Amino acid sequence: MSTFGQRIKKARLEAGLSQEGLAEAMSQLSDTKKISRTTITQWESSTTSGIEAVNLLYATKVLNITPDWLQFGLGNMRPPAETMQSGFDPNICFVPLLSYTQAVNTMEKESITNVGLDEQLAKVASSHSFALLIKDNSMTPTFIPGDVIVLDPSIKPSPGEFVVAKVKNYDHLIFRKYRQLYHNGSYKIELLALNDDWEKIIISDQSDGKIVGTLIEHRCRRRIYAHEQIK
Repeated sequence: MSTFGQRIKKARLEAGLSQEGLAEAMSQLSDTKKISRTTITQWESSTTSGIEAVNLLYATKVLNITPDWLQFGLGNMRPPAETMQSGFDPNICFVPLLSYTQAVNTMEKESITNVGLDEQLAKVASSHSFALLIKDNSMTPTFIPGDVIVLDPSIKPSPGEFVVAKVKNYDHLIFRKYRQLYHNGSYKIELLALNDDWEKIIISDQSDGKIVGTLIEHRCRRRIYAHEQIK
């Protein structure tokens, strides 16, 4: 089986891009982060431990390939023709369903699927959106294990909205309610669990953590979950 590095190199060459060209094209999709040629070299030579979820999506968009194929070598290299004919960008109509740790380190070799967005949501969601499956009870009763949440990294959250964050000393993403505080001339972010048994998390600066996605859709599994609990 080919490696991630071999696959991204194959896609880059078929697209007629140099490493510098791919880096520049990916950088144009990001408002805050510049991708360097050295980074592309490291990916292709497999000398780096992983690739962030947002960079994975940038690469698939520029190279017109599927996240499943690039990340794990699964399925078709190119998006299906019917998706291309739908009138929407394929990376917007379908978003990757990641585990909490995949969203931090997308080189983790777990199965990955795509979640379809309806036409209305697809028009407003960015191509960097992704989905997560709720697995703990920190946000009950509103969000329970088995629910799916769709998040958009390009949306700046407002107080009271729900977000996922990468937090220092946690090896996975944290899903919480967002609140911003102003104290002693500086802003702090509070991440609040809806379940009182879970601790409140404070982000004071970039070294403590950062918001990586704002909730744009919540898919409940109430009846399915209840049925599974009865079995």
